Amino acid sequence: MSLDTNLPDEPFARPSGPLTAFLNRLSGLRYQDLAPSLLAWFGCALIVVAAVTLVLTQRLAQIQQQTRSDAGPAVHNTRAPLSGPLTPDEFTLAPDAVRQLDALSSQIFNDSIPFSDLPIQPARPFIMSPTDIVQYSRAVDCMTAAIYYEAGNETPQGQAAVAQVVLNRMRHPAYPNTICGVIFQGQERSTGCQFSFTCDGAMNRPPNPESWARAKAVATAALNGSVAAEVGMATHYHADYVSPYWAERLVKLRKIGVHIFYRWTGAWGQRFSFTRQHTGEEPVIAKMALVTTPLDALEVPVDPNLVPEPQIEVDTTPLIVAPVQHAPLPEPEPQAPPPPTQAAPPPTPAPTTTNPWPRRPSNASVAAASPSRAAGSPPTKTRRGRATAGQGSVRRAVV
Repeated sequence: MSLDTNLPDEPFARPSGPLTAFLNRLSGLRYQDLAPSLLAWFGCALIVVAAVTLVLTQRLAQIQQQTRSDAGPAVHNTRAPLSGPLTPDEFTLAPDAVRQLDALSSQIFNDSIPFSDLPIQPARPFIMSPTDIVQYSRAVDCMTAAIYYEAGNETPQGQAAVAQVVLNRMRHPAYPNTICGVIFQGQERSTGCQFSFTCDGAMNRPPNPESWARAKAVATAALNGSVAAEVGMATHYHADYVSPYWAERLVKLRKIGVHIFYRWTGAWGQRFSFTRQHTGEEPVIAKMALVTTPLDALEVPVDPNLVPEPQIEVDTTPLIVAPVQHAPLPEPEPQAPPPPTQAAPPPTPAPTTTNPWPRRPSNASVAAASPSRAAGSPPTKTRRGRATAGQGSVRRAVV
């Protein structure tokens, strides 16, 4: 078998015709001449793609909203369509901000909104200094009221989540930067308050002491560094038996008990946007007088059985002490200088006593003390008349 080696000189030769002419012309262009044209075409293509994407996104959102409206009962919509930025008035739980659905229909509608699969960023701890006890007690009372009236029947986890929403709002630039200011925002209106209990007459009912104490414990922990990490940077929540219009335009985070928690979309829902500091001075809320006692009127209950009866009557009249006036001291009189000191006489030597009866010297000592006689001197006589030897002789005592 033989192979055909007669191959054409250009096995991949370009086809003839207009395409060949275009390719030949294109290959003759330099890169410098080609780059501006390509950039212009590429920019136009990006603009067209972005415009088409925006139109399709808005159209799909309208179709989805129309489908949900057709599936449920009639809805009395008093809000703007779901396009465009949100306004502060839209983030309320007032009657005109929710769909007119019954509890079961609202739960079905809320379940149709998916939870976000993005990671939840926990908030930073907040610690309010108790140095100023008046401001600290106001913050604790306002937080306690929010927990009691908004989540009084919830678990401690659900109550802590509500407290975390208050703290997140206090740090966000869209809300007041005090605890009481956040909770009672919009309280002067009959509808449209941020927390419904502040304007629907719920505070006219006296709180249950046990439930109030439980809510106060959660509020105190929240103001001393406790963080509900499961709700992250949530700034909104509502019960599952209502369906607010703003729920679809926020990021759905978590459901705890009967409450569903949301955060802002975009940069406003990120942790770096929650940077505001507490002002340190809480406003005075007149409505809080319905549920709390002013701090200056508190009285400590005392058991009379534990107080001993006084045994001694103590006079508590203040003593008046007259100032003591001291008489001036007399000036000291000048004194004469002391006389000059005289030298003491020298001591007198002690007298020596002599024995009137001297001791009789011995003969030996007398002989030693007597001068030696010369040769040929006459002998001397003793007391008894006897002579002694001359020179060189030794005298002998006579008894």
